[in-house]
Amino acid sequence: MRRTCEGVLVCHEHNHPHVLMLQIANAFFKLPGDYLQHTDDEVEGFKSRLNERLAPVGSQFSGEGVNEDWEIGDTLAQWWRPNFETFMYPFLPGHVTRPKECKKLYFIQLPKKKVLSVPKNMKLLAVPLFELYDNTARYGPQLSAIPHLLSRYNFEFVDENDNVVAITPGEPPADGVANQQPRVRVLAGEGADAEGGQDTGMQDFGVGDGQ
Repeated sequence: MRRTCEGVLVCHEHNHPHVLMLQIANAFFKLPGDYLQHTDDEVEGFKSRLNERLAPVGSQFSGEGVNEDWEIGDTLAQWWRPNFETFMYPFLPGHVTRPKECKKLYFIQLPKKKVLSVPKNMKLLAVPLFELYDNTARYGPQLSAIPHLLSRYNFEFVDENDNVVAITPGEPPADGVANQQPRVRVLAGEGADAEGGQDTGMQDFGVGDGQ
């Protein structure tokens, strides 16, 4: 059975959660991640795939402990492919004894000041939850289900100095803390902000840089 791991990396803009996604050819959306080799440990293999896909060129395999800065959190969902068709199910049908693929979605705690890089034919986008919710026509059933999966969490939105600027549900920012300035949501690739995005995240889950 093929094993696939994908990461749900969350940042924020205007005090609303955004999920980092890769856009391919201005049409196809996917989460960061890839297939695992059959000999790979699931978590360590997933960290290696993240480094291969998102680390800057020339640095993904250099240095000791390159996988240590990725913090793999909760398993948010499992999707099953019972046959060789493209459609996947959030459950394993009872008559299926040998599924062809199992895809797991993990909540990823973004390392503080993490630098991410994507190929030139892709874009790294920060997609808000309200855009994903109930939008299967554009994003498909797996990605449009992410707002449901994240509804179990309460978020504390913090700035680049780890100051809390807002708390869900709907509490105002702390006194003396200015609101975040809006930034473009294309974080990497063609049309990306020259400054490379925004250093934001969630305090509870250690989410730092939103690049």
